[in-house]
Amino acid sequence: MTSKRERHIGELGKRQHGAGASRWWIPKAQVQGVWPRVVVWASLALLLAACNLGGSQAEPTPVAVPTYAPPDGVGTGVVAETAASAPAAAEAPAAAAPARADVALGSNTYTGEVQAEDQVTVMAEVGGQVLQVNVEVGDRVQAGETLVRIDSTTLEAQRAQALAGLEAAQAQLDLLLTKPDESDLEAARAAVAAAEAAYQRAVEGPTEEDLIVAETQLRQAEAAVKRAQAAYNQVSWNPLIAALPESLQLEQATLNLEAARAQYNKLVKGSTADVIAGAYAQLAQARATLKRLEEGPEAAQIRAAEAQVRQAETALYLAQLQLDKATVKAPVEGVVSQVNATEGAMLAPGSPVVTLLSPAVKVTIAVEEFRIATVQVGQPARIRVDAYPDRVFEGKVAIIAPALDTTTRTVQVTIRPTGDASLLVPGMFATVELLEGESS
Repeated sequence: MTSKRERHIGELGKRQHGAGASRWWIPKAQVQGVWPRVVVWASLALLLAACNLGGSQAEPTPVAVPTYAPPDGVGTGVVAETAASAPAAAEAPAAAAPARADVALGSNTYTGEVQAEDQVTVMAEVGGQVLQVNVEVGDRVQAGETLVRIDSTTLEAQRAQALAGLEAAQAQLDLLLTKPDESDLEAARAAVAAAEAAYQRAVEGPTEEDLIVAETQLRQAEAAVKRAQAAYNQVSWNPLIAALPESLQLEQATLNLEAARAQYNKLVKGSTADVIAGAYAQLAQARATLKRLEEGPEAAQIRAAEAQVRQAETALYLAQLQLDKATVKAPVEGVVSQVNATEGAMLAPGSPVVTLLSPAVKVTIAVEEFRIATVQVGQPARIRVDAYPDRVFEGKVAIIAPALDTTTRTVQVTIRPTGDASLLVPGMFATVELLEGESS
């Protein structure tokens, strides 16, 4: 049973706090009797919790927090409602947000330069005057296309000489391998007979008949000189005497006289050792020729002739190679970035003629040492250049240098565009964004 005063307080609470206030409204008399005990129990619980937190990794022991049970007919107080709802809130697990693998975790931006994938400087391999220049800066050429022509007059003459040497060597080999006919054998036999007779005369010396013949020839030569001298004297007054036939006749008659006199003196003195040796050498050569024709060439002779042919072929090949170098051709496909040759100028061997850039491009950047671990081959990248600020060129990491620059403490990384990069020109400054943590 409640008193009239308590019912009055309850009605007052309803009017001040609403119809539901009777559930939680606690009469002041009851609160004054219960609240000191609640404060004591709560302080004890907080003290025990503080002791557990100071322990060494021990599991905390749950502490029962006393609740206030109001008398029948009185609503639950603030402390009771909070304590009752605490276990339910503690038991509810926190919901973990699922990670998304297709979302970039971050990116780093670097500056670099657009470069040609390959650069080739075409050199002149032979020297000479430039006759023709077929390209200009900006032209796109294919592999094998003629760039420059150099004068090849001297090289053509050298090739012709090498070709003649090959033909001579081949003819000599063919002669060795060709079987002689009967006429060749007869001529060789006659040469041997004549050489034998000459050698015999050299050994035995001249006969009386030989001396008579030689003396007769000497007297005839002397008479011819006298006649020619008389004819010359009749026209000697002419200032053009050197061009007249009398002058030529006198000169020829004088030469014939000297030859006749030498032959006569030789016969009078008899054969010397040198004459005998020369006659024997001619006889040996004639006999060797006859033997070769009769028996055929020796294997060593054939091998030597074949070697001469091969040597001549090599000389012709080298001459042709040098001649071909007078026409400077593009070794690879590319775009002409520089032309160093002008028509009419002289080029020395090794001079740069044309510089070619490959159509493919790349971008090189320098990545700091502490960030290189986040860069991997195949990692996607975005490339931007000032010339096309609204355009993004996709690319991937292609090469990571195996060593870092000890001065800048950076590693060179090469990015290759994966799409259309025809707008990227070597020399452009580029901004590269490396996407980290993005799956391909």
